[in-house]
Amino acid sequence: MYTREIKTPPEKIVHNGKIEFGTFGGLLPQLDIRGVRTPFAGFPLPKVITNFRIQSSLMFFFNIGSYIGTVDFFDHKVFGFADVVFWNKESGRKFAYRSFMGPRRRFIPHNMKIGFCASFNKKRYIRVSWDHQRDRLSMIFNLKGDSSRPSAQAAFVAHYSDSSFCETASVVPFPSKRRCSATYMAAPQIHGTITMEKTKLSEEVSQEDLNGSAVLSINRAYYNFHSISEFIVASGEINGKKFTFQMFTTQENAVDSDNINGNILCIDGECTPLPPVTITHPFGLSKKWVIQDFENMVDLTFTPTSENHRDVTFFVMKSQLHTIFGTFEGVIKTKNGEDIILHNFEGIAKNQLLRL
Repeated sequence: MYTREIKTPPEKIVHNGKIEFGTFGGLLPQLDIRGVRTPFAGFPLPKVITNFRIQSSLMFFFNIGSYIGTVDFFDHKVFGFADVVFWNKESGRKFAYRSFMGPRRRFIPHNMKIGFCASFNKKRYIRVSWDHQRDRLSMIFNLKGDSSRPSAQAAFVAHYSDSSFCETASVVPFPSKRRCSATYMAAPQIHGTITMEKTKLSEEVSQEDLNGSAVLSINRAYYNFHSISEFIVASGEINGKKFTFQMFTTQENAVDSDNINGNILCIDGECTPLPPVTITHPFGLSKKWVIQDFENMVDLTFTPTSENHRDVTFFVMKSQLHTIFGTFEGVIKTKNGEDIILHNFEGIAKNQLLRL
């Protein structure tokens, strides 16, 4: 059976220029990877250059009531984007909204104890905030519609004191041990409301006092000039148990990925480290995906239902993101040898190309 040590989170990821790699259970106080000594080809470069190569993103995945989707923030240093994409699970209808954010000192905070990430656009107010001391994690959006999209409002809240709440972090080579990618993940149960206003195409929908599940995933990494990555995430309930997983792959083969990777499974607050996986879709992103490992712990397929494509070009920088809603089938094994069988289990897959 595959195993990977889950360690106590360090106070700092980077100390005296060296990176603390590993998988950590509990709260990681700071998601800050600045200060790595010679991260690029062993050459000492000015900090302003190496820090500029650090890209950050935040994703809040939610599965509640009739809706499933993601809220995404992208920090490209000189500007940022906030995207909200979600689907009605019953009808399959997609709702997508985007907000551009002008220059700021920082879009996504380093502090994991207390912080927020927000778009203050009057037509696209979006906010994800967390505060361990107040025992609260929340997501709010208020999105103005147009001729093709309804106005939408949502407010979800979770509590760190919930016994099923799971917090982990991973710091992995990206792709060598000179550089790293650091990811914080929280898997809470959420409570809240979501409202869709009436349009010519649909009636008003107001769902209140809902219970559901979510995943907050925040990432920072020293990116290459050209990179491709894929990510799958799902959260919900199976046989009365709270169930969440996230898995990553990149075009670059990271060193020692068997012992250091970001794949994780959480069931009722207990975490199972997962081995590295291979994700393939030989007939295209819109056809069936296959997710497997070499340890017989992960054997899944993902069947896309609907896709949202975002393409941003800014001078030489280019970002392409495919966010895909679909269903998982197959088996994931826990560290105790229990088989968790997924059948028509809804989730999200992402395929991203980034050129700096």
